[in-house]
Amino acid sequence: MYGKIEVSGLKHSFQMGKLQVPVLHGIDLTVDSGAFIALCGASGSGKSTLLNLIGGLMQPTEGSILVDGQDITGLSENKLCLFRRDNIGFIFQSYNLMPYLTALENVELPLVFSRVAEEKRRAMAVEALEQVGLADRMDHRPGELSGGQQQRASIARSLVTKPRVILADEPTGNLDSQTGSEIMLLLKELNRENASTFLIVTHDLHLAEICGRTVYLKDGLIVDEQEVAQ
Repeated sequence: MYGKIEVSGLKHSFQMGKLQVPVLHGIDLTVDSGAFIALCGASGSGKSTLLNLIGGLMQPTEGSILVDGQDITGLSENKLCLFRRDNIGFIFQSYNLMPYLTALENVELPLVFSRVAEEKRRAMAVEALEQVGLADRMDHRPGELSGGQQQRASIARSLVTKPRVILADEPTGNLDSQTGSEIMLLLKELNRENASTFLIVTHDLHLAEICGRTVYLKDGLIVDEQEVAQ
């Protein structure tokens, strides 16, 4: 199995004018391969920053991030881009679907960037959409889909490259409570089926209970953890 994450001494600050504003103050976190983990905390606690650092979207001020033993801190932007393409799937609160493309074409996009042949990528995209329950909505554009269906398409897009790690930032934030629960249960099912590692940022403690492990952040530090037998 792949997707083990090891974070050590992670610190990060944002530059605001002449000021350095610290956000993370020294995070140590180990995530086993195939884990299904929630990152919780109040707004400003640093959970989204931690997620973005693990995904290689930002570089830390200090510390290391290992994904399957590879330290991604200090990689050039070009190498980080390749790392993200080959190893990470992202799910966003706002779905980030291209409005002029169908669900199928949106899911195909990562495979286009990976230069997968057209026939193969079409088959892979169809499989991913079937996996999230959108077999009958493949030819619909985002504006023709409900919020839950758009998020399912976004999830399919994150899965289509078969990444080692899936990072989801408030994936239920724009959804009603029932649809949000359905999406979290879908993610849990996909975690079991695909054996990818899932890290999910959520402010909803009820939804976090669906995860096997919840990590709580406050003021840029991990202050508590809970594990639930699955």
